[in-house]
Amino acid sequence: MQIAHPHLPITAIVYPKGPDFEAFLRDVTATMAEQGMRLAGLVQHSQAKSGRTKCDMYLHDLTTGEVSAISDDRGPHARGCVLNTDRLVGACEAAKAGLSAETDLLVLCKFGKAEVEGGGFRALIAKALELSVPVLIGVPEINLLRFREFAAGFAREIEFAELASDQRLATAERLRSAFRPADGAPMAVALGGK
Repeated sequence: MQIAHPHLPITAIVYPKGPDFEAFLRDVTATMAEQGMRLAGLVQHSQAKSGRTKCDMYLHDLTTGEVSAISDDRGPHARGCVLNTDRLVGACEAAKAGLSAETDLLVLCKFGKAEVEGGGFRALIAKALELSVPVLIGVPEINLLRFREFAAGFAREIEFAELASDQRLATAERLRSAFRPADGAPMAVALGGK
């Protein structure tokens, strides 16, 4: 695979807690879309269920607005992973259809278990890089080493704590500006710059 912009086309936001990062990513992507950025990708929404230890997981497609359930209800005492990989694959295929060279930014909610195991969003990331579309992805701290192996030096990392929660609108503006160069050519730049 050729990478047209080899200067770190992937930006990873490394986070410790999923719910905090999910809320942040929903807010930031909504603001970027309102400001005219052409986004593609998938943002996760987790919904707690009374009497169950595991939440329901949904992916919001940033191109179409469609929401897809990607988890199975395995009962009130489920402890293991509830991800339905077939539904995840379907959501990824739909998101891939919305990705084009005109996309300003591919946003993906996380480099999770499916990506660690070689699936999940990996094909979407590869497609974005082939199209020279920069990628913004959440990376849980627990998966950081495996993400680094996957990214092979083509990613920069930002700690979620550096993105002040009380300044989300300013952060969204900074992200939007960071991924939209003056000459119109797609590229990725550091988000946490001073």
